[in-house]
Amino acid sequence: MPQPYSNNNFYNNNYNAMRNHRPMPHHYSYGAYRPAYGGAYAYPAAPVKIPPSKIKRKPVPKRKPKVKINPLRILFSLCFFTAVVYYVIPYNFAAYFEPMVLNRFLNRNIAFDAKKYVMPASKKFSNATVAGEKVFVPVRLEKKQMTALTPSGRMHNLESDLIALAAKYPNLSPSVYVWDFVHSKSAEINADAVFPSASIIKLPILVELFRKSESLKKAGEEPIDLNSKLLFDEIHRTSGSGSLQYKKGDTPYTIGHLAKIMIQESDNSATNMLLEQIGGMEALNAASRKWGLPSTQISNWLPDLKGTNTVSAKDMATLLYNLDNPKFLDDRSRYFIKEYMSNVHNTTLLKAGIPKNAEILHKTGDIGTMLGDAGIIYAPDGKKYIAVILVKRPHNDYSAKTFIQESSKIIYNSIVNNASVY
Repeated sequence: MPQPYSNNNFYNNNYNAMRNHRPMPHHYSYGAYRPAYGGAYAYPAAPVKIPPSKIKRKPVPKRKPKVKINPLRILFSLCFFTAVVYYVIPYNFAAYFEPMVLNRFLNRNIAFDAKKYVMPASKKFSNATVAGEKVFVPVRLEKKQMTALTPSGRMHNLESDLIALAAKYPNLSPSVYVWDFVHSKSAEINADAVFPSASIIKLPILVELFRKSESLKKAGEEPIDLNSKLLFDEIHRTSGSGSLQYKKGDTPYTIGHLAKIMIQESDNSATNMLLEQIGGMEALNAASRKWGLPSTQISNWLPDLKGTNTVSAKDMATLLYNLDNPKFLDDRSRYFIKEYMSNVHNTTLLKAGIPKNAEILHKTGDIGTMLGDAGIIYAPDGKKYIAVILVKRPHNDYSAKTFIQESSKIIYNSIVNNASVY
């Protein structure tokens, strides 16, 4: 006999649905299952119990322990942080970050100069400058164009007086050369030492300007005309002494005017224009070697605040001595050179130590580390002498000025006023 409802698909479908029915969230689920499309109720065979391990409960958050504030720890942290900010960060910035990172970024267009590392001695032992590079050139044994100073004796008493004066200024390092035209005797204190030239380098530039004009004339070419004009533009404008730096650009000035303000106002812009006119630094250095001035060297355009351009007291005394040498300069050149040197605006150095009725032809130099004056002094009674005083000093030390003034007074009294100089 067939089972009741065995072929009844409706019953089977509802029975299977009942078996697969998921219980309600509570532990025991009772109740009837109602078919979706009507029909009889169906009941589960037995209640379903859910094990406790299968029940998912929401975890209860743990309470964080209360943090106690320790004032000593806070104070220590503040001190440590302050020390890091004040000491460690600036040191690392200056020692590592700036040279390794910042400078490389800011100076990325600057080429690395390996020469100073490969040839470190070239800067100290080179004897010429070519295209801005210090090099060695063969020493020529030709006769020097200047007449060398050959004293017949020394003015020992004058030297002793100057040494005693220098002892009162222990922070200064002076170099002095004095030449007496009457007796052909000298007083020398560290006279061959190489010193920063400052604006005294403008004196050999002036001499070479007239020497070049004479050479062109001897070669049958047109000499340098002092009335010819050079164009002052922005490339020549430079800081430091002189009034040309404040003038309007693209303005022509005569060579004579530029030479005048180069010496009398110590104008740096005019100096660079005339240095360019004579052929640049290489031409002046070559001329200095031919003249016989071993310590006179120019390595930098003006203003040379670092003192890379050099002279010595004896070199400048030799140059001043040869201003009256007819074999070195002709009458026209000597006239204009002396005219420019007789009206220098700075009268606070050698000029301050001589009487007002005495005359002086000179050129001063002043940078932070050096102060100097080189000149020829003409006394009212006809006596004349050369005095070159260069002083290395702490930056802008005013005592260097006082030392030069007092030295000038001692020299004048010793030579002109018949004091005991020998």
